[in-house]
Amino acid sequence: MSSRSYKGVTLAGEYLEVTVRGNKIDAVKSIAPVTGLPYLLPPLVDLQHNGALGLAYNNLNGDAPAQLHDVAEHLIRNGVGRVLATFPTAPHETMRTATTALAATLDADPRLDALFFGIFHEGVYISPKPGWRGGHKPRYIEPPNWQKFQLLNELSGNRIKLVNIAPEEPGALGFIEKAVNSGIKVALGHCCPDTATINAAVERGASMVTHFANGAAPMIHRFQNPFWGFLDNPNLALGLVGDGFHLPPEVVRTALKIKGQERCFMVSDANMYSGCRPGLYHRLGGCDCVIEPNGFIHVSNQEILAGAWFQNNRSVEFLVNDVGLNFPEAWRMCSATPASLMGLSLPEFRKGEEATFVLARFEHGQLDIEQSVFHGKDHARSDIVNQALSA
Repeated sequence: MSSRSYKGVTLAGEYLEVTVRGNKIDAVKSIAPVTGLPYLLPPLVDLQHNGALGLAYNNLNGDAPAQLHDVAEHLIRNGVGRVLATFPTAPHETMRTATTALAATLDADPRLDALFFGIFHEGVYISPKPGWRGGHKPRYIEPPNWQKFQLLNELSGNRIKLVNIAPEEPGALGFIEKAVNSGIKVALGHCCPDTATINAAVERGASMVTHFANGAAPMIHRFQNPFWGFLDNPNLALGLVGDGFHLPPEVVRTALKIKGQERCFMVSDANMYSGCRPGLYHRLGGCDCVIEPNGFIHVSNQEILAGAWFQNNRSVEFLVNDVGLNFPEAWRMCSATPASLMGLSLPEFRKGEEATFVLARFEHGQLDIEQSVFHGKDHARSDIVNQALSA
């Protein structure tokens, strides 16, 4: 079995040569500083990814292996090495089929199983109110149901790691407690609770906010909205979409000042048509959406967002160029921070570790991923990494 070596500088400023044999790191040695080496980075982590290239995870079926391989290649070439496959709102029977298909595919493929390390159950238990439900179709929204949720988790092979809920809905607080006691993390989103309800949800174990300041009505009361309660509660970490459309930079800067970088994490919120060309598209469980030439995705004939076109590497650029972080800080918020919040250990640059890492440069405001190594396999740079779309 042949070996390959890679040289680069880590976020901590260490100059290393990493040798890979098979799917493991075979050796790591320090080298003298060399001008012009790329960064040697842990993989990006995305806790909210709805799909890509026309695939929605909540609509997987017998074609799942081929579809997931295509999406996996797209993710890895964009530097993403760990993903929560996100299930937005959909009919229960469809989600049962999807979880069964996903579990069978991941059980048969260790590489895919490492990439898609779990499921984020985002939809269904959200607010049915206009605006707050975002682009989710109201007919599939229902009150929390622990038995139906447990069935989906069993079908998935207990892969649901995170569930989103509107805590103000009937039965939600009891559901939160059951989920947390079962080892599943709970996020609050697509909801409009008052501060007392937010605090009650946190007391029962809710620990995250799904795409903070999004999934909300366009017009809200200046005080009677959930954003103040989310910001005020120190035990809630904020998920932030970094595509440049979901949030203005000042909102992210304010969130960072209040929460700190260790309590803010970036997600892509990638639409199932992320990576596709501009045009009108139809979504399972969601309203029709339009991809604009600049990558802005919105509900057809409305300004309501419908997920994102970019992958989470776009968040790195947004944090540096628009928010004002340095590159190491930005990369950590898209990698180590979300991993830590989920209790996930990323591969380290150490002999015997999984050979999954990224070689990249950040120059002139642009992230250039030169090489992604995933489970010891090289993946060439993507031609569409952070590029503007063209018709």
